[in-house]
Amino acid sequence: MAPSVDGEIHWFAEHGLYDGLFLMRDEESGTYWDHMTGEAVYGPRVGSTLEVSNLRQTTVAQVLGQDPDALVAISDQALRPDEAMALDGLLGRIRGRLGRMFQETVEEEDDRLPTMDLGMGIWDGERARYYPYDRIAGGGNAVLDDFGGRQVVVYLDPLAYALAAAYTDSDGITWDGDVLRFSDGTYIEGGVFHDASGERAQIERPLQIFTRWYGFSLTFPQTEIFGH
Repeated sequence: MAPSVDGEIHWFAEHGLYDGLFLMRDEESGTYWDHMTGEAVYGPRVGSTLEVSNLRQTTVAQVLGQDPDALVAISDQALRPDEAMALDGLLGRIRGRLGRMFQETVEEEDDRLPTMDLGMGIWDGERARYYPYDRIAGGGNAVLDDFGGRQVVVYLDPLAYALAAAYTDSDGITWDGDVLRFSDGTYIEGGVFHDASGERAQIERPLQIFTRWYGFSLTFPQTEIFGH
């Protein structure tokens, strides 16, 4: 979510929970924003939507492989009590349960999948689809799918241990060790996309988030489920 409101940079911080997810609040207007969609959900800016882009799970090595000049920042600050509480809730989700503090903000869940199912959610406007982790792993760690008339690959990154998605014009994929190769000669290695000549290249990705089912389905109530 870009921190720019009407062309001016605003300061954002976590302020509260809704449907088991953190809400972001900008200090200048006091508006609460959905961190996935960028929509203003409460406050004076309701009706506005901020630009959103992907923030994917990755590694420092992958970032530097894509951009050798990238800067890496590591905080040396200790957690505050409120941050420790949030971390406890996060660890609860990693352990496979939704912490009570989060659960109390959820009014009604989508029971098509278990609350804490882990997977990749992608969306484009009103269209959304969720790819359960187990189904991608069971499909050879990578699947091709049609999403809104475009071919998309959803794969398990062998280094980041997270699902990722990208658009492709290829009609076939295969693993060569940890390298995901496409039928047109392009490939993904170390989290970096390469063209058929082996040069680093950009790859187009849909809006995506590696997340739990409850959060994605509550944000996108009409989401489809891959394989259903």
